[in-house]
Amino acid sequence: MKQLVCLLAFLLAMGTAHAQKKEVIYLKNGTVQKGQQIPVDDEKVVVRSGKDTWVFQTSEIDSVSSKFSSTILSGQKSYFIKTTGGLLIGSSSNDKSKPFSFDASFNLKVLPNWYAGVGAGVDFLEESYLPVFGNLEYHFRESMFTPFVGVQAGYLFPLDDNIMVGSNYYYDIMPWSSSYYAAQKLDCQGGFILSPSFGMVNQLNENLALMMSFGYRFHQVSFEGGKDEYKLEREYNRLTIRIGILFN
Repeated sequence: MKQLVCLLAFLLAMGTAHAQKKEVIYLKNGTVQKGQQIPVDDEKVVVRSGKDTWVFQTSEIDSVSSKFSSTILSGQKSYFIKTTGGLLIGSSSNDKSKPFSFDASFNLKVLPNWYAGVGAGVDFLEESYLPVFGNLEYHFRESMFTPFVGVQAGYLFPLDDNIMVGSNYYYDIMPWSSSYYAAQKLDCQGGFILSPSFGMVNQLNENLALMMSFGYRFHQVSFEGGKDEYKLEREYNRLTIRIGILFN
């Protein structure tokens, strides 16, 4: 949980700093310019954005705002790139009761308020896996703040080659009886994942947003091999808490 809190604090600090740097200048001809406004005199204004500099007559400027309006935002949200990190909270009987998970995805608007995308990441379970998934999200509003619902489905590819498992064997031959422990090496096969979720997106400016989501994660992984052609399946039912950044 400390990892999640630290990551959230970092994202909020970075997003706030980024959002405070620039203003939005609306010109009378309909152009919208983002940058830092520096008045020169009563007739001219300099606008700086990165390495670019523009000079406008004050008579050309309609209004200045510290945030983009929702109409400007909705016009630019045809896609977004999302990176998230979080915890898969599950049974304390596992070696890792709250393993960390990270992913990134590219999402494209396919219908009004609907986004579809693909992504990949890393899950640190008892073994490490590479999830490759498809993503579908519905955003309830196209505004500075909106709730959303979504679902991910895909496959976990193992990053670890194998695991060691063992079994206790008992034999009884009069007048002796005993037991012994034998270990076998099994190959990781991966498995399917399904994860519905809901959350909130807070747009800081036209290019950057913060998000937080809560959901459910089901995935199944399998192992096989060894001298006894041993097969093992594990099912995970986890609650997910994720925070992230959206770029568009």
